[in-house]
Amino acid sequence: MAQHPLMLLRNSVGLSHRDYAQLVADTHHALGFGHIHARREKISRWESGRAIPTLTAQLAMAHIHGVAEEDALRRGWPHWLHLATDDAVLINEPWTPQGAIDSAEQLAGAQPRSYLAVTGPGLHAQLRAALLTLADPKLLPAREGPPVPSEALTCIESRTQSLEAHEAGSHATPMALLYATRTELQLITTLLNHSGYSSATGARLLGLAARTARLCSCLSIGLGEVAIAERYALTAIRMAVATGGRHQALVCLADLAGIHLVAGDPRDALSVIHAARTAPRRLVPHLAATLRSWEALALARLGEPTGSAQAMNQAGRILATELEGDVTCDQSTRSINEMRLALCTGISWLHLDRPKQALPSFITLFGEDASVPSRVPACPVTAATLLYMVDVQLSLGELDAAARSTHRAIALVGDLPTALAQQYHQRFAPYENEPLVKDLFAYLTPQPSSPW
Repeated sequence: MAQHPLMLLRNSVGLSHRDYAQLVADTHHALGFGHIHARREKISRWESGRAIPTLTAQLAMAHIHGVAEEDALRRGWPHWLHLATDDAVLINEPWTPQGAIDSAEQLAGAQPRSYLAVTGPGLHAQLRAALLTLADPKLLPAREGPPVPSEALTCIESRTQSLEAHEAGSHATPMALLYATRTELQLITTLLNHSGYSSATGARLLGLAARTARLCSCLSIGLGEVAIAERYALTAIRMAVATGGRHQALVCLADLAGIHLVAGDPRDALSVIHAARTAPRRLVPHLAATLRSWEALALARLGEPTGSAQAMNQAGRILATELEGDVTCDQSTRSINEMRLALCTGISWLHLDRPKQALPSFITLFGEDASVPSRVPACPVTAATLLYMVDVQLSLGELDAAARSTHRAIALVGDLPTALAQQYHQRFAPYENEPLVKDLFAYLTPQPSSPW
């Protein structure tokens, strides 16, 4: 279960449910809102999402945690809670090159999270700011100081390209690649903050920072750390926008939409998709196809099969026609888009509770079992993607096949990282008394998953 931000705030003041309830009740009375009962069960219901506090109770909590009343009223529950956590730095940073750099530095000390940082009205505000900045970027000015050697910049670009190649297809584990990519991002931000450079060199560094932040986002998904992935995606968007890099910014927006599809509200995903489409100039075809696929998934999650099918068909038409003349799209990108379309088709059927229709898409990608070659290249996110295959197989009562898919995921990364192992464990928990599952659980012992 995802941790609620209220739980984080309560823990930050070191109070039990009972004591926190008393603090809220006392503050509520002190602010002139009257008496409320101090029940620990009430706090538990708020943290579990089973109930929403009254408006005056929210204002009492906002007072406790130093959030302005107008911010709590404007953002609504639970979105304003993020302003009281260390995510406030990411949310409130100005949309300037320096704000983007500061966002990346804040991530270096970020604590693990299991909820998204920017949702609802807060997300809409971030998207508006991104589009406004992209339309009129304030580029990074030249900086005095020890100059960045040209050979150092060349080496950073070479290493970034290598990391991107590994992320696209490699037997390297996501944990190992994430360590390397985070180190690269920290090096770049250190150079941006403490070295001297021309405006052009600064823009190159910031563009590389955007690429490495995006890689950190993708690799975090491979670890099952979707909430951390969102924070890296938001930072990558800020950096890409700060350089005026429209294509890179839209790619990062597409990533953010995908994250909201996995761990957020599909309506938020649709908001991100709409923002990407309203950015200046026409989308390149392979990005347009990706966004149509994400739209199909969002509509499936919202229980709209007709709209989902139409969006998926549009994505297919783009891949079949427009990509033929797209000079920006090489064969590898075409293959990735075709596989993404098949994956999204399968997941859409899964969200619509039609596992029989979903299964052929996953068989196309992964094969019937481990003995059949997979179309999906081994890459750091494949183990996370196989979770959907497991979901379909368990929905169809194919426990043996689901166990084989899980063993395939384990073989890809060795020991599954903690967050991902927990997700696989949750899938099989209803079958824990089956001998097959008891044996499988021995391989799902959580391992350290991330450097946070």
